Amino acid sequence: MPAVLLRSWRAGDALDIASMTEDEHIQRWSSMDHDVQGWIVRQRSGVRGPSRAICLPDDARALGKVALRMPGHASPATTCEAIVADDAPVGELSYWLVPAARGRGIASAAVEAMMELVASTTDLRSVVLDVEVTNPASQGLARRVGAQRREPERVELDRSGVPRRLAVFVLAVHG
Repeated sequence: MPAVLLRSWRAGDALDIASMTEDEHIQRWSSMDHDVQGWIVRQRSGVRGPSRAICLPDDARALGKVALRMPGHASPATTCEAIVADDAPVGELSYWLVPAARGRGIASAAVEAMMELVASTTDLRSVVLDVEVTNPASQGLARRVGAQRREPERVELDRSGVPRRLAVFVLAVHG
């Protein structure tokens, strides 16, 4: 697995990630739209939890995002029927990569690095990875990092109001 560096977002990252405004999965769920600078400001605020740019140790260009949403700032996935009492407190982990960075293990390495941060800075017992059932790459990543798929699936309306089926994966936090 490649080494990755998770760092705070910078205004200059907008050029590196601007292509993501055209990504169908980002358009469905993200507030990025075409205001990448505004999105970066919101990510840096940390109001919903830490969000980090994914970089390689020898290259500071932003290749993607990994973020933790804390309880009360996460999607309904953290309180859905698939979550059991022993999972709580539950956060939500999200991630994406620019197309040129995909398929090299970078996202898996970033999730593992973020989970180390989660274990050392929060009292969370688990995180949810809420993945569209039509996204096999993201489901594969969830399995590679040790997340367990739970039933039932859930349905949530995306930003356009279209219902999407989501697989719920739960990853235990190890301290």
